[in-house]
Amino acid sequence: MDEDDEARVSLAKDDLPPGAAGGASAAGGAGGRAESPLDALVTGAAYAALGLLGGVFGLVGSYAQEWTAGDVPVTSIVLVPLVYAMTRLAGWGMGGKIGAAVPAVVWGVAVIVMSMQRPEGDLVVPGTLAGYVYIVGGMVAAGIAVARVPSPGPAGQWLTGRAARTRG
Repeated sequence: MDEDDEARVSLAKDDLPPGAAGGASAAGGAGGRAESPLDALVTGAAYAALGLLGGVFGLVGSYAQEWTAGDVPVTSIVLVPLVYAMTRLAGWGMGGKIGAAVPAVVWGVAVIVMSMQRPEGDLVVPGTLAGYVYIVGGMVAAGIAVARVPSPGPAGQWLTGRAARTRG
């Protein structure tokens, strides 16, 4: 055995053990600051609240979308930009596309469930012009809103393979 075989190589920055003060840990954010359990709890609660918002918006909108002015589905036309605004503001508030996707997906699930016919024949979102404007228009608006939320990292990082920066 050579004496080089016994040599240990430190992979830590500045010869500090991983996680020590001054070194950036793998779970740490920008500047070496690790995310605390409280930060994770608050972030999880925010995503849950956004999911609840999307679900409530989907349920309330499903019952309101049928209101019309003559043959014009006014409420459905008004609800589509509101779905866009809800999704875009959620993404802006959370600082990423996942924050926008959570209420959009929950909204979509709630609306699809409300458009299914029950065994008794009840139907909340019927296959009328107002229903289609609300479902299809809302899904298109939510998709555009999620796509328009800026990613938290530099452009092209997915292509170059660099790790994403975190908020901190």
